[in-house]
Amino acid sequence: MARKSKIATDTNNELGLSDLRLRLNFLEKENSKLIKQIETNRIKLNNLNNSIKEVGIEIAQRIAPFRQKILELDAQIHAAFQEIFTSRKFGKKSRKDIEMVYYHLQIDGIISPKYLPKVSDRFEEIFEHGDDFESEPNWDSYRGSTHQQFVEDIPKPDRDELKKIRQLFLRLADSFHPDKVTDEAEKEYRTEIMKEINLAYQNGDLARLLAIEKQQELGAIIDRDSSDDLTRHCSKVEAENTYLKEQLETLKRQLKHTKKTQQGEMTAVFKKFSKHGGDLIGEALLEFESHIEIVEQMYQFVVDFRDRRITIKDFLRGPEFMRKQQISEEELMLEFLSQFQ
Repeated sequence: MARKSKIATDTNNELGLSDLRLRLNFLEKENSKLIKQIETNRIKLNNLNNSIKEVGIEIAQRIAPFRQKILELDAQIHAAFQEIFTSRKFGKKSRKDIEMVYYHLQIDGIISPKYLPKVSDRFEEIFEHGDDFESEPNWDSYRGSTHQQFVEDIPKPDRDELKKIRQLFLRLADSFHPDKVTDEAEKEYRTEIMKEINLAYQNGDLARLLAIEKQQELGAIIDRDSSDDLTRHCSKVEAENTYLKEQLETLKRQLKHTKKTQQGEMTAVFKKFSKHGGDLIGEALLEFESHIEIVEQMYQFVVDFRDRRITIKDFLRGPEFMRKQQISEEELMLEFLSQFQ
């Protein structure tokens, strides 16, 4: 009877070890899969960010001459109005009417919003709400704020997770410290590895640290005939996988979020147009050229009034090119009805 009991106990122990080995194999495969998925998503995110940066640089370079021209014309128009207000005398009503023309040019986006001390109190009150103006979107600052907002939303590792990351970091740092070798080639190699280790530690990137550990075969030797050793390692890998899953989900959210930003969507459209031989930036620059033409004509119109080549009455009627663009209510109705003919 005693011998049968011993055999049964040995069988149970073997079954227990078998289950632990299977569980450890599953967890290690899951660990490797998570690390690969994290690396894949990180590459996608880096590629997307690089594409956004490249498109942003190209837009900035091609738009720079047009932007400079707009800024110069904008400054010239403001200066012309300044001269009109300071060098010419008008009646109260005429001055207010001229101020309102100046105001509407800014509201309509022909020129930038700007405060002038010499204008009337009414004009000053309007510009106290200057924050209501929509500023021109800035590619770089928008991308930066987007990333900053996302970073603030990323869940921070808790104390236990930080402890795991630090322990792994110290273990790797101890193994790869350049000062532990004298050979220059080996020292240089270890220095490069330490740069990766430090960067991963600073970013709280457990996946990268684990990948370095696995790549360099620094994992501890496991006694697969010891239930205690197997149980302990299962718990270790399971805890790592929990954090790796969170890191993977964070990367996926960041990738999805970046795609939906203004820059991400514009980059996708830009690449699609470029693939078929289109020039999206070139088409956008045509609008800039049209806008510059309008501002140039407006500048000449204001200068003509400043230099008394047109009367106040003509000035208040507006430039001819803008009057031609105005469509009467009757014309709008006819255009609307024509769609149903």
